[in-house]
Amino acid sequence: MKTRMNKTKLMLLAVTAATLTLTSCGSKEKQERTPEHTITAKVATAQETNYPVQYSFSGKLQADKQSNLSTRVMGQVQKVYVKPGQKVNAGDLLIQIRNQDILAKKAQVEASKVEATTAYESAEKDLKRYEALYKNNSASDKEMDDMRTRYQMSKARLDAVNQMEQEVEESLRYTGIRAPYSGVITGKFVQEGDMANPGMPLLSIESPSQWKVYARIPESDIARLELNAPVNVQFTSIAGLEVQGTVSEINPSSTNTGSQFEAKVLLNTSGADAKQLYSGMFATVNYEEGTQPMILIPKSSLVTRGQLVGLYTVSQAGTSLLRWVRTGKSYGDSIEILSGLSDGEKYILSSDGKLFDGALVVNK
Repeated sequence: MKTRMNKTKLMLLAVTAATLTLTSCGSKEKQERTPEHTITAKVATAQETNYPVQYSFSGKLQADKQSNLSTRVMGQVQKVYVKPGQKVNAGDLLIQIRNQDILAKKAQVEASKVEATTAYESAEKDLKRYEALYKNNSASDKEMDDMRTRYQMSKARLDAVNQMEQEVEESLRYTGIRAPYSGVITGKFVQEGDMANPGMPLLSIESPSQWKVYARIPESDIARLELNAPVNVQFTSIAGLEVQGTVSEINPSSTNTGSQFEAKVLLNTSGADAKQLYSGMFATVNYEEGTQPMILIPKSSLVTRGQLVGLYTVSQAGTSLLRWVRTGKSYGDSIEILSGLSDGEKYILSSDGKLFDGALVVNK
């Protein structure tokens, strides 16, 4: 009996000693780990504020002035003076089409014009002379009628030759393709030696002095957009560039645009901005209408894990806690939080160390 009691006491003493040892070690470990669990961070408070409601539409950038250059005559391309990307001035010769046939026809017309002019001038003089004779009863009615007929025929002949001359000059003008305005060559569709046909595009040119964006508007938002409404435009390939613009056209039909309406936005670009823009760039047109309460936070405070988006909040105990949120529209460097963060809650903007759940947060 006594031996059993002694064993029991020994067991109790061993358990007590082990407990004291673990408690001592735990306290020591806690004291050693506490500094590692403390993180200095910049903390902000979520505030629900009335912000302008923004609607965003995708679009494509184009120069406001674009042209495909072609000819009205058939002929062989004799010389191409430009290449894509080359700047040209209004009136510069871009393509020369072989024009020997037209020059030969022009020479024939000029010879015919000399002959017709001589005949007309002779008929005009004879008519005036016979008119004088007719007044003095020295010419018969038939002779007078013959002179008038001759004069009218020679005049009609001269008019026809003059018309032919204009047609030849017009054809000759289209053998030399010139720049209709100052701009940049954006496409070359023929080579020297190719046969040019009437209406066939030879070159494309655009003027980068004015830019526009063609935006596609869903039918749910078309009623919100108004003519002359101010908008701002951002570009996928140019981070940080935001250009102001004005809605200049709204197509009221979506029949040919895949059930989406097309709007034209003219951009107010400065010289520095315009140098960064190129036709075909993808753009986002942002339009503001009215206000509504929302919570906006900096995008830099978000944490992404795969398809999940979250941020670190600060609990009432002052520790960090990762919370998943649902985001909405972007507003520059900020983003709307639809759920997961409430008004008045604290969250971490940035920290001096790596964030994790349970870290004690010390505000900067």
